[in-house]
Amino acid sequence: LSEGEGGGVAVPQQLLTPSSPLLVPFPTAHRRLKYISLAVLVVQNASLILSIRYARTLPGDRFFATTAVVMAEVLKGVTCLLLLFAQKRGNVKHLVLFLHEAVLVQYVDTLKLAVPSLIYTLQNNLQYVAISNLPAATFQVSPMPSMASEEPAGVGEVGG
Repeated sequence: LSEGEGGGVAVPQQLLTPSSPLLVPFPTAHRRLKYISLAVLVVQNASLILSIRYARTLPGDRFFATTAVVMAEVLKGVTCLLLLFAQKRGNVKHLVLFLHEAVLVQYVDTLKLAVPSLIYTLQNNLQYVAISNLPAATFQVSPMPSMASEEPAGVGEVGG
């Protein structure tokens, strides 16, 4: 038997082979999932830019950018609630208790998230203004503040 670091769980020596799942931190399935996720995000981002550009340059009445941003955030919120509902195995009482604890009881954390979320909403509104006035290719490759913080994290995730 071999003891884990820090007096952890004892593992029989025959299980600690180079091909053992205990020694492989990220199987190839996880690696593949990272690349698939990156590809889906690239396609999603490019299609979002092109569809917004197309919708914003059509002749006729335009929709309000603020309405589009608010509806996108509502859709994200509903999706998160559905995922939490599924995580709580369909128990509405547990979901309500969890939300009460996370949002109201820990109100300081909720307030800490208010500033970045307001800035994010402003940024999304400004993206609609920019894409309405720039060609799609120029907008796609122009540096944005969000990309500066997201890009190194994405490269680290895929490269690791």
